[in-house]
Amino acid sequence: MNANELADALDETEPYYSTDYKLFDKAATMLRKQQAEIESLKAENKFFKDLMGDVEILRKAQEK
Repeated sequence: MNANELADALDETEPYYSTDYKLFDKAATMLRKQQAEIESLKAENKFFKDLMGDVEILRKAQEK
């Protein structure tokens, strides 16, 4: 389960278990923001991995 799925679960259960709806809303919003940041970092990490792979290819080509 990722943060978005957990946020959705909070949204679905809040009317049944909470007297403080704002707390559930804040928690769900926080989780969605965290998941967006996680996805952004994953994309950034992939970009740098790809870039480092390209650098390694160029380095090996120069050695030949």
